Amino acid sequence: MAQTKAVAKFWIATSKQIEHVLAHEKYVQATEPTKDSREAHRLVSRLYCRYVQLCRSLGQCFDQTLQVQKREIIQQLLQAANKRMLELGSMLKEVELSDFIYVDVALQELHLIPDDVQAVRPCYFPAVRPAHLQALLDAKRLQNFASGADCSTSDEESMSEESDSETASVPEVAKRPVMKRDRKNERLVGALRLILAHEKARQARVLRTNFRMHPDRYYPKPIEEELVDMRYDFFFRPGQQMLFPVKRTAFNWDFRMKQKDLGNYSYYRPPGYQEDTAPTVEREVVNVQPTQQRRRTDGSAALAEAEALRVVNEMEQRRLNRAAQIIQRCWRCYRTVKYQTRLRYERSQFLGLFDDMQPANVRPTIEVDRVRSLRSELKIEFDQRFLDAITDEKARILRTRGAAILEDITDFVRAWFRQWFDEAHSFDVIPEPFQGGTVLIVRGETLTPMEHLERQRLERLEKQKSPEQRKKEAEDKKAALEREKAKQREEKERLKELARQKRAREKKEGKTYDFTEPEFVSNAYLTLEETIPRYREDWQFVEELNNVGDLPIMEWITLEKFAEVHQELHGEVRELLMSERELLQRALCKDEKRKYKPPKAVRPPRTKKAPGKKRKEAAIDLTADRTEESLVDELVAKGVIKAYRKRTIDEFVGDLNYAAFEGRNLFGDRDPPPGLGEIRNVVRSFLYGMGPLEVPKPKSICFVGPPGYGKTLLLEAICHETGSVLFDLSVATCAPIPLDDMPGFLQLILKVARLMQPSVLAIEDVHRVFYKQVPAQEASQDPTKLGKYLLKWIVKQLRAEERILLVATTSQPWLAKVAALKKCFKQFVLIPRADYGSTVMLWQRALRRYTGVPRDFDLSALAIVTKGYAAGQILRCVRDVFGIRRRMQFGRRPLKVDEFLEHFLTQTPQPQYPISDKEYDRYTKWHRKVDVLAKKRTKMIRDQREQVAGQTKSKRK
Repeated sequence: MAQTKAVAKFWIATSKQIEHVLAHEKYVQATEPTKDSREAHRLVSRLYCRYVQLCRSLGQCFDQTLQVQKREIIQQLLQAANKRMLELGSMLKEVELSDFIYVDVALQELHLIPDDVQAVRPCYFPAVRPAHLQALLDAKRLQNFASGADCSTSDEESMSEESDSETASVPEVAKRPVMKRDRKNERLVGALRLILAHEKARQARVLRTNFRMHPDRYYPKPIEEELVDMRYDFFFRPGQQMLFPVKRTAFNWDFRMKQKDLGNYSYYRPPGYQEDTAPTVEREVVNVQPTQQRRRTDGSAALAEAEALRVVNEMEQRRLNRAAQIIQRCWRCYRTVKYQTRLRYERSQFLGLFDDMQPANVRPTIEVDRVRSLRSELKIEFDQRFLDAITDEKARILRTRGAAILEDITDFVRAWFRQWFDEAHSFDVIPEPFQGGTVLIVRGETLTPMEHLERQRLERLEKQKSPEQRKKEAEDKKAALEREKAKQREEKERLKELARQKRAREKKEGKTYDFTEPEFVSNAYLTLEETIPRYREDWQFVEELNNVGDLPIMEWITLEKFAEVHQELHGEVRELLMSERELLQRALCKDEKRKYKPPKAVRPPRTKKAPGKKRKEAAIDLTADRTEESLVDELVAKGVIKAYRKRTIDEFVGDLNYAAFEGRNLFGDRDPPPGLGEIRNVVRSFLYGMGPLEVPKPKSICFVGPPGYGKTLLLEAICHETGSVLFDLSVATCAPIPLDDMPGFLQLILKVARLMQPSVLAIEDVHRVFYKQVPAQEASQDPTKLGKYLLKWIVKQLRAEERILLVATTSQPWLAKVAALKKCFKQFVLIPRADYGSTVMLWQRALRRYTGVPRDFDLSALAIVTKGYAAGQILRCVRDVFGIRRRMQFGRRPLKVDEFLEHFLTQTPQPQYPISDKEYDRYTKWHRKVDVLAKKRTKMIRDQREQVAGQTKSKRK
């Protein structure tokens, strides 16, 4: 109940937030057109930040709302808000001429931080496909993608494997299958062995102590005689293989030693041991009967009893004192050590020597996430209940009101027959179903008898006209049509001329940003503006806070199903009354003694084709007679459908470039490189359309970067976050396919990809598919045969509404044909080099998984020295340095920065160095050739530099 009310209150606050955003939209639209790009950037960026916040709030409402009717409205609003956010992001990209946008001024005005405007994983990810298709995929044993390692491989190992696979120009031979280890069982067996070893050692130490303290009881015979009934079971023979790694205890078998005072060991009692001296006397004193005590009159017995009692009391008091001393000493030591540790921790934290690796109190956060996930999973159950309620309500209406509705419609249509007969002495034709059927009759939207008579009169007058009059009217009509077409052509030419003048003016004077143009006032904004008032009107009488059970509003379901039942019964009434109308018309013709003419069948209108476009012939489906399971089995057997590691985009570690805004706006002639963290925002913005919402997305993406920069990580993260099926179209997968069979092979892949949506078509090392010149060692594989058919059979066949994404990676793009690559891929993402902040985060991510690393380890100096190294190199370095032996030495040999640097410099056959500026410039120059925004920005920076140089030169003169 509390959760439902909290969600309802949050939705009320979010609806008010929508109104504030729309009010700000109207304020921006009322702004005068401007040519200042900075002013336009400021207005749009503020609106963009507000929409990012709105999308996050609507996403939480959509995820936690269980009431189906309200969730439908929230889904419409979320879809429109996401569209609008992406539109504003595209506007900012056009203003900044870059895929990476910076909104620092808007953040300062709205009192936000950069994380508040970062794209997050939508709540509707991963997408859910039909149950039978998901079961079909789960039943298959898929091969692993991008490596032969197990899918449970850690992120660091997989990143290093990626870099290894990227450096190889030819794909490696398939590795042996790796048996999956049962790590849980191994941990249990190891724990059991450890417990057994320590228990055996403890028993051995107890027995040894018993032998030393009580040799007469535990070893009554002399040493020279044979050992009989010895209770010590733990033995060891030199050279014997042990079953368990037991902790060794040194034993001394010479038990002939001095008799020790038992008083020193009064706190210890061996198991099953009973003393003969003092305890026996005590028991005799306690158990002695009064008659026996009176019989003992000897004074020596009384003295012995008194002495025994005194010894026992002293031993007991000494034992208690010693136990109290031990407890106090241990407690004081523990308290002192804990206090000193706390002081040292607080002092180091105050000095900023380290950051907390984990939050201090994570239990509330974990509990909140658990409750949210459980509530989100209940949506399927509520959807099923809603569908059951709809079915039951429709059945109830048909059962209780169906006959009455059918009779009412029939009576109304028969009354319509009577009206036509009385006024026009005829019976009109009942409209066809595609025209509306009997619904038009009930609504009164059909032709009236008086209009029918007027039409007949006009037809008679038309027949009485002479041929000259008809010819003149036809010429006048034709001339009017020509004038209308000429007017439309003039208007079209005028708009073209205005657009041409606008482009020329923008080229000469700069672009003018007009916020009232249609490109700014989009359909997404209009949807938001229309949906909220409609929600207010429909839900104003609904008490949302009182609906604690999230029950559907049955009144709306009843009205909707009532209209649906009406529509279905109208069809039955039409079929029933068509024959009745025919009988009436026949009888009328017979009475008037004229020939009966049956009405002409009306065909549905054909859809008009777009002018100038020829009809494309559909490709012949060669797999039309095959089942879904057989298609999937074939692709699994060929290694096209593969498994991938469960990774997220957040695992792409990197920081933002916080100085990029100043570099662009204060120093306009600079182009600061983006940070690694901004790649996450760009990639997530491409994925909004992979869910159930109708949000625009690109058809294809290509990741460009040196080896080890995380391209395969991003590819697998896209698949995992969207819940997509991975189709591997790399050269190694397509090599066994003959060239003539490639169109059918790609047609099969596209058909299964549409069936299993969402789907990702992956091509690693895509430069091999578009080689300029095929290397001799790869000529046998014919790597370019996929590139000949990729554009026609994959890219052009993809539709905007399909949840299919083509993703490629390349580390040597200059080896490919630029024109062919640009036609197949619309987005090219160049992964930047790691700066200082990103390098610190990479080292933190790599070192935090090891518990022995000190928190105050000097990461700053290490990051400065290793700035520019690839993420795969850093993760592999940590994995190689932190072997088992080195981790065991953490306690006595502290970790030093030199160890990591020595690992980089002592690699064979040559030391590892970060990529040089000259090598990375090769990637940036190629990226400027294929990316439209990068090309425009390069030209703008060059023009600005030339203008500044010209001004400086004129001042010197």
